[in-house]
Amino acid sequence: MSITYIPRVTQLDSVQLDGQVEELFKQLLFNATKFLEPGILQPILPELELLLRTWIFKYSLCDKNCTFGQQMLSLKYNKSNISKSKLYWFIQTGKHPILIDFILGLELTADKLAREDLTDLSWTRELLWHNLIELIGTAVSLINLFGLKRRLSNILKYVWWRKNVHANSNSGSPIMTLNTICAYCSNKPVLPHIMGCSHIFCYYCLMANKAADPDFVCPKCYFNGKNVIKFIMP
Repeated sequence: MSITYIPRVTQLDSVQLDGQVEELFKQLLFNATKFLEPGILQPILPELELLLRTWIFKYSLCDKNCTFGQQMLSLKYNKSNISKSKLYWFIQTGKHPILIDFILGLELTADKLAREDLTDLSWTRELLWHNLIELIGTAVSLINLFGLKRRLSNILKYVWWRKNVHANSNSGSPIMTLNTICAYCSNKPVLPHIMGCSHIFCYYCLMANKAADPDFVCPKCYFNGKNVIKFIMP
């Protein structure tokens, strides 16, 4: 028994599952060749992807009349559907997940009314979680973690404690001794630099934080110095 109408969300889920299956095979290929000489596969990578897609096409559409993603959702192409439709009909009915299926006149039908092991709800939930994780990863990469860390630190500090420490931040000039450590990494300063307070930083520690967050403050006295200069022994 076949079902003539397939929800468009189910069709799009099958398309996304096909993409994930292809990425899974690519990852397996990369894992199998990770011990080869670096760069040896780069010149032939397009050819390998073509062979991989050909193999997927052979063992999915050619043999079973459905892709791997459609097979997971109990869908398959209807061989008897050879009629051509117009573009507005493609948009209105939503029977075709992608334009190439519409051009070729391919239509999906349900292979089974229901599956015991899988449900459309479970696959939809997995796809939603997968997309949510990708969205969170993309959003986190756009966040200035240095600036966020500084703002959270300013919020969590008590106002009176911050004022008392800030009042003594410029009480003395920086002094370099054998026991002096970087105010950020707590190691011996490499190419010592200062930014106006009495603490000394490594050049990399200070410049990297200033480049990531122009409002970077000293982690010891919370002084926001704008001028970064090289420390010179008196």
